Amino acid sequence: MRSRWRRLFGYAGSALLLVAAATSAPASAAPCGTGLNPILVTATTVAFGLYSPSAAVGTTSNGTVTVACTVILGATLPSFTVALSAGTNGQFAPRQLNFGSARLNYNLYTSASYATVWGDGGGSTATQSYASSQALASTAFTAYGVIPPSQFVAAGLYSDEISVTVTY
Repeated sequence: MRSRWRRLFGYAGSALLLVAAATSAPASAAPCGTGLNPILVTATTVAFGLYSPSAAVGTTSNGTVTVACTVILGATLPSFTVALSAGTNGQFAPRQLNFGSARLNYNLYTSASYATVWGDGGGSTATQSYASSQALASTAFTAYGVIPPSQFVAAGLYSDEISVTVTY
């Protein structure tokens, strides 16, 4: 089954964008993920803060995607994968934050090494996975974001909207 919701990842030229979103999954045969014990998916914003294009290194920030059982104590999560969309500009390489017609390249990665783009598993992107044999009622994944240096764009509040899909 799939659970989808949209999450904003933001960059502020001089401000910070924080938005929260969550949803639950439809019914399934698994103890966690049924109508009586829905799966709750939440995420924190990847808020880059102030960006300096003349900095020697990119601007980094993290966010977290959490998947949890909501009601029945002792229930465990089913196996699942977590995919992130390309964002409002429809591309993974690179994703782009938007401020009017201005664009600021960035991306979201599966680890702090910034080697693998967290996406939908297609092309050169990867998803995050959870195996139900771990018997947890909740687990979290970190999204590692980076805006590369040397992008001289207009100052402003740049943002992107990412859809998160949990498939189990």
